[in-house]
Amino acid sequence: MNKKYRQFRAGKLETAAFVSGFVLMVYELAGARMLAPYVGSSTYVWTSVIGVIIAALSIGYYLGGRIADARGYVIDIARICLGIALTVAFTLVSYVDVLTWVVDSFNDARVQGVIASLILFAPTSVLLGILSPYLVKMNVTSLKTSGRSVASLSALNSVGGIVGTFMAGFVLFGFMGSRETMLLVSVAMLVLSWMFTPSVQWRARAVVSVAVITLLLGSLGSQQVTRIDTPSANYTIMEYINDEGRLVRGLATGPNAAQSGVYANNSPGLAFWYTRQIDAIVQQQPAKQSLLILGGGAFTMTQRFAQQYPDATIDTVEIDPKLADIARKYFQYDDPANAHLIFEDARTFVNTTQKTYDIVIVDVYGDTHVPFSLMTSEYGDRIAAITKPGGVVVVNMIAASQGGCYQQLRALDAPYRARFSDVRYSAQSPGSRYGNYVVTYSNVAQNWMGGVPLSLPATGAYTDNYAPAERLQQGCDSERTT
Repeated sequence: MNKKYRQFRAGKLETAAFVSGFVLMVYELAGARMLAPYVGSSTYVWTSVIGVIIAALSIGYYLGGRIADARGYVIDIARICLGIALTVAFTLVSYVDVLTWVVDSFNDARVQGVIASLILFAPTSVLLGILSPYLVKMNVTSLKTSGRSVASLSALNSVGGIVGTFMAGFVLFGFMGSRETMLLVSVAMLVLSWMFTPSVQWRARAVVSVAVITLLLGSLGSQQVTRIDTPSANYTIMEYINDEGRLVRGLATGPNAAQSGVYANNSPGLAFWYTRQIDAIVQQQPAKQSLLILGGGAFTMTQRFAQQYPDATIDTVEIDPKLADIARKYFQYDDPANAHLIFEDARTFVNTTQKTYDIVIVDVYGDTHVPFSLMTSEYGDRIAAITKPGGVVVVNMIAASQGGCYQQLRALDAPYRARFSDVRYSAQSPGSRYGNYVVTYSNVAQNWMGGVPLSLPATGAYTDNYAPAERLQQGCDSERTT
């Protein structure tokens, strides 16, 4: 059979090897981004997605080898590709309900990531694993050339994976959402399925193909909130009534509610407690000619301070340049003349800038998670270096005076405390096990309204070599549900 198939295959096996490698990596990356608004995008979630997919691939490789030896029919390749297209379509139409159930049923992000990945991504990954031995079986025509036959397909599969990785990260996520990317994956496998013996069992295959297309088209119309994908992150924009009864348009980067936003309908004022607290602290500072904001979000603080202090220079560092467009469209940002947006990683900027500032505001979060690089001794050295003598550092933290968030507070506090003598804070919900703290650090006594000294046991800061941010944040996040 292999010799006969070899006569007319015209590169089909090679194409299938390349496309399957491409699809695997795009599917994995898009899948992790689909999980982000519901279970977050922490290392725990990425570990769950990657681990489940690799495990499912391994099962597929084992099953595929046994089935290929027992059958080895060309039509089976078409069926497998069609099955992959169908399971990807299933992922698209079911992921909202699946993830909602997972979040409601399990509290631990690690468990959420594993269960969600098993349901949504394992079936497709098993089929992708089954496909590989089938392609090898068809490509090997003699023992003498078996090594070359296997290696050529493996190389093409790897090249497809490389192309898929760079294409997804550098191109696809910049121009389309995760859902549209998944649709592309499903369509690619659907087209591939028709490359193999298209005249065999074509009626049944046509019915399944129509079903896949129907599912894919239906999935695109089911979105309930605005979701925007960029190469750096997945954002959710929603409107809701806050505790004060006011309508807020919020920006979220994960499952734990909005981190930034404005009052809807162009109503004035700052919509979040921590932004109002930071605003009050800045007002009481004697020197505010130069401000640095690490973490742009919807750029509400940038807009506020640029308007309040027209003679000041406001530098805002934000890793995602697409957020500026989002802020202009949804959050009333109008590019004040004295505001400068710097699109760079916050730690990288802190490491390299030669400027110094009267006020440094730190509000860098991915959902509720702080990058580990902002809780180290080396980071503390650089923050102290870029803060002018007599200046102040203002930090927004998720913290508490007890429990898991207390341990996170100590880790976040340590890099600053070792370099600044005056430490004061205000808590949104004093006594709570989870909430916002706004903390100021300075070498000049601070007497801002509502600020009280923050006394913590002496502890050393973590280092760039070791900072268990994920473990600390997991412990803090668990307090939300207790």
